[in-house]
Amino acid sequence: MGITTDNWARKSLFILFGVFLGYGLAVLPSFYTSTSTNVPLPQGYIEAVQRHILSHDYVRSRAGAPELQREVGPKKILLDCGANVASTVQLFRETYPEGKDYTIHSFELDARLAPYFASYSNHVLHCPVAVSAQDGNISAYAESAWKPDKGKVRGKDMQWGGGAIYVSNSEKNNEKSGRRFGVQNVIPMVDLSTWIQKNTALEDYVIFKLDVEGAEYPIVEKMIKEGTFKWIDKFYGEFHSWAAVPGWSRGRKQKLRDTMKTHGIKMLDWAGEHKRYQDMEDLHKVDIPGDTPGVAGEVYSNCSRSPGGPARLSLAVQVGMNRKAAHKLVETIRAHPSNMPVTLFVYGDFVQGHPELITKWAERYTIGIRENAPFPADHWILQNANVMRMSLMSAVQRMKEVGLQAAYYYPDGLSGRVKDVAKKRGLRIVQPTTKFPPNMGTLLTEDNYYKYRDVERTPKALRILYERISDGGILSLDSDHLDSYMISAFLMDYLYENSGFELVNVGNCLKS
Repeated sequence: MGITTDNWARKSLFILFGVFLGYGLAVLPSFYTSTSTNVPLPQGYIEAVQRHILSHDYVRSRAGAPELQREVGPKKILLDCGANVASTVQLFRETYPEGKDYTIHSFELDARLAPYFASYSNHVLHCPVAVSAQDGNISAYAESAWKPDKGKVRGKDMQWGGGAIYVSNSEKNNEKSGRRFGVQNVIPMVDLSTWIQKNTALEDYVIFKLDVEGAEYPIVEKMIKEGTFKWIDKFYGEFHSWAAVPGWSRGRKQKLRDTMKTHGIKMLDWAGEHKRYQDMEDLHKVDIPGDTPGVAGEVYSNCSRSPGGPARLSLAVQVGMNRKAAHKLVETIRAHPSNMPVTLFVYGDFVQGHPELITKWAERYTIGIRENAPFPADHWILQNANVMRMSLMSAVQRMKEVGLQAAYYYPDGLSGRVKDVAKKRGLRIVQPTTKFPPNMGTLLTEDNYYKYRDVERTPKALRILYERISDGGILSLDSDHLDSYMISAFLMDYLYENSGFELVNVGNCLKS
């Protein structure tokens, strides 16, 4: 068979790609095994980063560009200076009230970190760019790529991310101490005070976060002299008093902080890498109505029995991130003629991704929360308190964005830390009496369950559940398990026609 022109072009392109790939692999080891101090990133690496940034409308570099073209009307803007691995962008988008409505400008000097920003919309990345008190170019220092023999800092494996323009000699000393700055490049720097005045308007609402390893001193000084704080509505940041900034003695640094107080400029703490900021609790005050059943932080696994009445049972659904499976299960439940009360527990990310579905479900059912997103099995309870707080704040925030208020929480694992964080958020913790698939008692195995056809499995599942709910309680179905859908209608037939339970929502379960 002859080779067509189109096929020949494709093969030529493939061969050319192979030549470049082979060359790249050949030179890569020499770069990453270099032991010299302050090895620069290859210019091709930086250019590749810039090309990738420029190829996306939502993540683009403005280094060296004129002031941005403004749309008409006031805007909400976050200036993220010292953006590192996008930890501030993540924390802001997850928890800050109306955070999704802000345009975020992230300034980061380490080109290696640009990929961390690629997933965010309504975002502008300036990288590699250093913020400063003047325009020009400057030497910037960053960490080299990790390698197994990189060694430890003070006995610990450590990675800071980001870099600095003011570093001590020990930090440049062949990566043997401090932050191990083994990479040096000359990059653009921008006069931040001038940039702010040119690219934001006085009527905009501008949040300014500054965490730039010592460069904050000349930046803030210039902003005060030029009156730029008139453009700033809220100021987060960190002073690095230990940083070796040329011309800045301890006395001069303290004098600047005194000047800030004189001008009424207040800097709030922001630590994106620790998932916290100073006014986080103030912005997320608990506003659950006082007459909501239950007590915040308490764990509820059973239904209280009404005086002289039958045992009560509440049906719940753990809604996973699979929309198709969740929709199939919930719509099957909705179609059941019993019109049974049900509580749906959803992840914050599911609410964000499918707000119209949550709004529809909320017309009939109580909506509770899970975390902001799933964690691998048994890993939720291992998270530190700040990660847990961010996750629950995010989930509550997503609910508020669709006009709902979360009061009930179904955690993916339970511990003292989980209970404490939930209590501070005003959440009542629900841990069902039993669940499908079961995680205690008789479990599902191949021999007793999975080897049978789907409908034939149904009575086996119902009998296992009955063993655990014969006295009522809270029963949950996991939408990620396909058989939750299969058994749902048969289960509701039993509960409605033959169980003798008073069927209630989870709020009534918690009433004494």
